Amino acid sequence: MTDKTFQKYKLVIDEWFTNGFNGAKAYQKIYPRSSDETAKVEFSRILTIPNVENYKKGKQDSAQDTLRTSHEVLLKELENWAYSDITETLLLSPEELKKLTPEVRRLIARFETNTRSYTVDDRVVTETNVKLWFVSKEKAMDMILKHTGFYLEDNVQKNQAMTEDEKLKRLSDLKAKILQS
Repeated sequence: MTDKTFQKYKLVIDEWFTNGFNGAKAYQKIYPRSSDETAKVEFSRILTIPNVENYKKGKQDSAQDTLRTSHEVLLKELENWAYSDITETLLLSPEELKKLTPEVRRLIARFETNTRSYTVDDRVVTETNVKLWFVSKEKAMDMILKHTGFYLEDNVQKNQAMTEDEKLKRLSDLKAKILQS
């Protein structure tokens, strides 16, 4: 591979990082005459070239360093989602919500405030209610389980080809297990 070609491939990778990781579109941006199918195939091919692979890995590592992301950081944030206690946010005003710790505030996916005023004994009373939506605990748990390889054995089992006899035995075992419960 010539240096000129490698420089073009680096541009393809740069475009891939900025366009939402669409490899075919990234390839077509640098090679505009390529068809959709050719762009898809060629992008996959250039990803296997060691120099390009190293360049891509360097960009990923740089992004990871910039964002301070790691498996540990990701798992810690997911743990925060999964084991959060939303009672810390009950009946809080907007001002009080702003004073919550960043870890708790990051759990809030969406919010809505409603203000109403009414009169009691010739004085005006104003109430502000805050409605909060939180990140999904179920999704957090699922992400933790996927990230830690919890489903790996099940996924391997799904991908293994079974003979007809093995399938029948497996079904028989499952039926017996169900009947025992």
